[in-house]
Amino acid sequence: MTGEPPVQDRPTERPPAGGLGRFGIVLRLTVTAVFLGILLTAQLGRHDDWFPLGMLGQYGVARDPDGVVLDTYLVGRFADGRIERIEMRADTVGMTRVEMEVALPELEQDPSRLALLEATYEAQHPGTDLAALEIRQQVHRLRDGAQHGPVEDRLVLAWTGETG
Repeated sequence: MTGEPPVQDRPTERPPAGGLGRFGIVLRLTVTAVFLGILLTAQLGRHDDWFPLGMLGQYGVARDPDGVVLDTYLVGRFADGRIERIEMRADTVGMTRVEMEVALPELEQDPSRLALLEATYEAQHPGTDLAALEIRQQVHRLRDGAQHGPVEDRLVLAWTGETG
């Protein structure tokens, strides 16, 4: 014998009564509320900025295997004659591609709203001078879920700003 009491006679340690303390409960509730707030804001506001906590709109709709897929993009025509495709991101033009597709009906009713995209782009790219913006779409036709035929490129909306 070693001098230690038998296992059944050893005292057992118990967690404090009541489980979590007040701080633990408040912390868990706060984290849960923040997470749900981000999720709700992203879903209702159609934001992709916080994905995967919010929506990713471009994957939110099933495609018809015999339908079309639209790739919406922005083209800038600069005062110096250059024509370039402009990446649609919040930090380049203030709007993502998904947000553009959602706002397209409103933009078609009032193309002057594209001036905001021009101003954002020029603020993010000092020294540039956009003379015009075009919203274009590539139309990919599908048959049995695979691309069928040539890609059609179409002009959806054009806006000419003031240069100078």
